Amino acid sequence: MLTTWLVELYLNELGVLQDQGKQQDRKRLQKDFHDMLQKDMLKECLEVNSRTIYSLMASHGCVEDMVFFAGLMKDYERVINYHTQQSHYKEALQVLSQSVGSAHLFYKFSPLLMQHIPTATVDAWIEKGRNLEPKRLIPSLIQCNQPAAAESHQMQEAIRYLEFCVEKLGNRETAIHNFLLSLYAKLNDKTKLLKYLYKHSKVDSAVPYDARYALRVCNEVKELDRACVHIYSVMGLLEEAVNLALTFDVDLAKEVASRQMNDDSLQKKLWLSIAKHVIEEEQNINQAMKFLSDCAYLKIEDILPFFPDFVTIDQFKEAICRSLQEYNTHIDSLKTEMKGATESAKSIRADIHEVRNKYGIIAPDAKCGLCQFPLLTKGFYLFPCHHYFHSDCLIQELMQQLPGHQRKRLEELVRSHSTVSGAEQSKKKEQIDDIVCADCIFCGDLMIRLVDEPFFTEEEYAEAQRSWS
Repeated sequence: MLTTWLVELYLNELGVLQDQGKQQDRKRLQKDFHDMLQKDMLKECLEVNSRTIYSLMASHGCVEDMVFFAGLMKDYERVINYHTQQSHYKEALQVLSQSVGSAHLFYKFSPLLMQHIPTATVDAWIEKGRNLEPKRLIPSLIQCNQPAAAESHQMQEAIRYLEFCVEKLGNRETAIHNFLLSLYAKLNDKTKLLKYLYKHSKVDSAVPYDARYALRVCNEVKELDRACVHIYSVMGLLEEAVNLALTFDVDLAKEVASRQMNDDSLQKKLWLSIAKHVIEEEQNINQAMKFLSDCAYLKIEDILPFFPDFVTIDQFKEAICRSLQEYNTHIDSLKTEMKGATESAKSIRADIHEVRNKYGIIAPDAKCGLCQFPLLTKGFYLFPCHHYFHSDCLIQELMQQLPGHQRKRLEELVRSHSTVSGAEQSKKKEQIDDIVCADCIFCGDLMIRLVDEPFFTEEEYAEAQRSWS
């Protein structure tokens, strides 16, 4: 209460001196008043009663004192509001820059400051660096996208800050990159625009800007066809890129066509488009013939339909002869391959004939490798490795070792074999043989796959232990 009363007395006395025109006395008293407000012992009391003191100062019309007091209370928003109302934009920016934790104030006052002191405002943004979110400053920059902004260099300052965000801060937000790209296009700055596109468009999936938006912006501005070609390429629309490039630069179209290395058919189609344009539009037959050496996918017969009806053969006689020579070489290669295939077929037929006549000798006392009973008592299988097994023993063993789908197939064939007769039964028997005779269970691949299987199941091992005890 005493502090508030003391402030009231100072304000009254300052008002009296102001009315009497005693400026020197007023300045001395105002200095004493400011010194009193800065005393540490009064700090807490002033903070608690700040609203009342603001009201007192406002009622006495002491604006300067109110601004000084707001600075002491770190009420930067009130100070900045005063400076902007007085059109003191540099002072407002100075207070804004010196304030701590003032990001929200930058977002609030930057649109106004950007209109009047764009260079200083952008300098302050850059000084704050990562303490500001560039995306939240877009409302301050958006007015720079107006036609009149280019004359007042606001657009240039907006580009400077956006370039700082992209290059120095490594910002990857789509909104920031889209806006920077649109400003380049608005200024028709082809050099900077192409430099930006080449730098940030190396990988299609990693481009930080919206390619469709970029294409629309560049299409709206004349003389940006080269940028449009690049964006088409980034989007994977190579045919559109080549067709657009052919309208102003054949070499650029050739460069775009050369980028497609994974799809031979598409690359051939692109080069055909270029050749057709050169022959029909530019009527440059010599350059079209040069394409045959530049692109391995084009042959003379591919571009012949594009030539006019009346043209001398001398200009592409050499290419025709070279193409015919290549065809002859290819035919000779095919003949060699056919000869090799014929010899391989003869060798295979001889092997098949030899296998049909192959036989094995079994001793009268031979025993089945699985059940150890005499082998000749019933049907059996004899393998080239000289292992032999009864048919039913082998099938029963395979039922336990084959993979699930093969086991089910074998069970089905064995079950259906006994229910059919005649040719159908013979067919089933052949299918069973194909599965059973595929490999020897003792020394084939099946045994290798089972190398990590234990010799006994857990139940068999427990039973063996009990028998030993």
